[in-house]
Amino acid sequence: MNVSKAFWSWVKCFLAERTQHVNLHGVISSSAPCPAAVPQGSVISPTLFNIHINDLENTLTNNLTNTHKYADDCTLDEVVANGALSNMQESTNQVMNWANDNKMMVNPQKTKDMCFSQSSSEPPPIQTDGIEIERVNSFKLLGVWVQNDLKWNTHVCKITKRANKLLFLLRECRKSFLPPEIGLLTCTSKIRPILEYASPVWGGIPKYLEAEIERVQQRSLKKPM
Repeated sequence: MNVSKAFWSWVKCFLAERTQHVNLHGVISSSAPCPAAVPQGSVISPTLFNIHINDLENTLTNNLTNTHKYADDCTLDEVVANGALSNMQESTNQVMNWANDNKMMVNPQKTKDMCFSQSSSEPPPIQTDGIEIERVNSFKLLGVWVQNDLKWNTHVCKITKRANKLLFLLRECRKSFLPPEIGLLTCTSKIRPILEYASPVWGGIPKYLEAEIERVQQRSLKKPM
């Protein structure tokens, strides 16, 4: 990785022999060792974590399984031909073994299984440590709601509902007799990002879903006036 000895020594000092304690209303608990993990909130922690999990895909012996990693989120996918068997259980087992070897835990409750298929038959459920992974029709992946029918109804419903809840901020701006510019800034900084997040992914939605988003946009723009 072409890392200098000085930087390597600094990282080792940063991570080794760390301890933690709890401060509750001025009462400090005794310290406990932190034999693993990186300090949460530090600038370099995400980079160190990415380095730590960089070799994850090397553990997968099946070339048909792909890995997609972003920070602490990892997604596996495979394309199964008609009549062929899925290798996802084998790949999942290998990921679990890698996690155990690297002193990491996979949360089964936060792990979901989704099948994209035009056929009524589905592959058998996937298990981790004897626990069956929940198979879902939709789930949130990096802030975007994905459906197994590749439609975006759930995502649009979620973001419009969330944006509507923030319209009270604009009402408060009017009640406080703040300048319209403040309300417009609130709209563009708090509401519009929710409606436009990851739009290149789902931007080709049908007209009726576009209309739902546009209605929220129009309501938000009327409030500051």
